[in-house]
Amino acid sequence: MTGNQNDLRRFGAALLLGVAAGLAARYYFEARTRSGGRPATGLIDWEQARQAALRLSQWEQAPIDNRDFRREQYARMVTLSEPLIAEYLGVQLPEPVSRIFVFDRREWLEANIVSFSQLFRPIEEMYEKNGGSRGALGLLMNDVSSKLLGMQIGGLLGYLAQRVLGQYDLSLLSAETTGGSLYFVEPNIARVQQQLGLSDMDFRLWITLHEMTHAFEFEAYPWVRRYFRELIDQNFALISSQMLSSGNNLVDMLMRLLQGIGSGQHWIEMVLTPEQRAVFDRIQALMSLIEGYGNHVMNAVGRRLLPSFSQIEQRVAQRQKQRTMLDLMIFRLTGLDLKLAQYQQGEAFVNAVVAARGIQFASRVWERPENLPTMDEIRAPTQWIARMDRQ
Repeated sequence: MTGNQNDLRRFGAALLLGVAAGLAARYYFEARTRSGGRPATGLIDWEQARQAALRLSQWEQAPIDNRDFRREQYARMVTLSEPLIAEYLGVQLPEPVSRIFVFDRREWLEANIVSFSQLFRPIEEMYEKNGGSRGALGLLMNDVSSKLLGMQIGGLLGYLAQRVLGQYDLSLLSAETTGGSLYFVEPNIARVQQQLGLSDMDFRLWITLHEMTHAFEFEAYPWVRRYFRELIDQNFALISSQMLSSGNNLVDMLMRLLQGIGSGQHWIEMVLTPEQRAVFDRIQALMSLIEGYGNHVMNAVGRRLLPSFSQIEQRVAQRQKQRTMLDLMIFRLTGLDLKLAQYQQGEAFVNAVVAARGIQFASRVWERPENLPTMDEIRAPTQWIARMDRQ
């Protein structure tokens, strides 16, 4: 997930928290219109989300050329990348990455809509257990708001489907602990490669290095997956608790938003309760580290491996500076601007630690949860180095 390729993991937490305000507002209204009797209906219309995402993605206009060739190409790149990353990091994968998929936009969407529906299931189950929407007015509002939420989620996924290049899918919510899957959205990769005039082989290998680093982060250190899942569970528990409380949640959110104006905080941070903010900061720190570490390894290995590395780095950076006003607006509304800034901080953190103490010292972040940096330490790497030296 490099450069402008904002995949699911880059925005998942921000989207969840952005939608949470809408969910709380909806629950606040519906709690006052329930009148018993009929079965609950769904909180989110996932078919509406799917259809909206497919329409916006324009997947029909972006087919895969030479799918079999590309699948073999990416498989070779994964095989090439693994020992190079293992040598640089000094750690081995428990088993080779074997689930490698070359997707068009529709296939990427289908896979991620399934993941999203699983991600939101705890809130939907909580909503259903507490009656959903009942009565004629409640059913009508449920149908309207369910479709609206479906359109909102689908709109964001459709927007991302036009831009995501690669993704390491953790299978985070799978009942079984399995290795992740590598997704390469070939039509988007081909478009960016051609637009920037980059080497076919080098650009795809550059992307592969980044995504393969995520395989090392989660598979070579299994506790990271469990820890990430625990944070998500805590986040949902806090959202559910707030939605079920008898207080005026929407009013409270608006008050926090008004009080935060002028503080320099992002609107997503402003609407959170102190408890939610604590979990949010831990998620942000982990995701910033994951992406920053991936970028560092991609650049460290890629700089030695790819003849056109400097050209890739320069042209991708220039492309990022040319985002449209629509992109900037969507980034602000969804929190992607906040995420991108923090990922830059994550990469700066890893680069600073490696420059000061080397990659093996920096990799101590993956030894145990207590070694993970806080957001304050990511912004001030010397604080994390000092804390590790005291251990």
